[in-house]
Amino acid sequence: MLHGKLPHLTEGDLPKGEPSSVAALEELQQPWSSKFFVFTQKYPQYTPERAKAAAVPGVAIKLPWKLSSPGYKAGKEPTDIVVFSRICPHVGCIFNYVPNWREVTAGHGGYVPPEVRRHGLLACPCHLSIFDPADREVPGRVLSGPAPRPPRCFIYEVRDGVLVATGLEPGGIA
Repeated sequence: MLHGKLPHLTEGDLPKGEPSSVAALEELQQPWSSKFFVFTQKYPQYTPERAKAAAVPGVAIKLPWKLSSPGYKAGKEPTDIVVFSRICPHVGCIFNYVPNWREVTAGHGGYVPPEVRRHGLLACPCHLSIFDPADREVPGRVLSGPAPRPPRCFIYEVRDGVLVATGLEPGGIA
């Protein structure tokens, strides 16, 4: 189940994106390695163009353990790769993946994560929301800051050794 379903939207109202290569799996071999990418999503518009394109920044992160990610096979098979939109669910700033938690502590309000979360984190520089991409129960769990929920997940699959984003969890900023 994705973080935020929007059952009141019809299929024609949902944004759509073309499948997009994110990374070769060989680029994500080491735990905490990552790859930034941009996914183009088209939103239906009632204009002559019929759609508006938006670039959605994302990040794929290799974890040292497997978990159930809503973006991979609907969470039904464990994976050690998580793929998030980098748009903060607080007010839409672009956040970063920071592999060293000490840099998050130094640059994001002095937050010191508990021992079990001292690994790579997602951190928003605008209002200092911090997310744990490797939380086994809720990937992207909010650890600190004003964000009301985890960031949106990309829907992805692996094709011939390449991680491919096929869509994005629907919903707005918050």
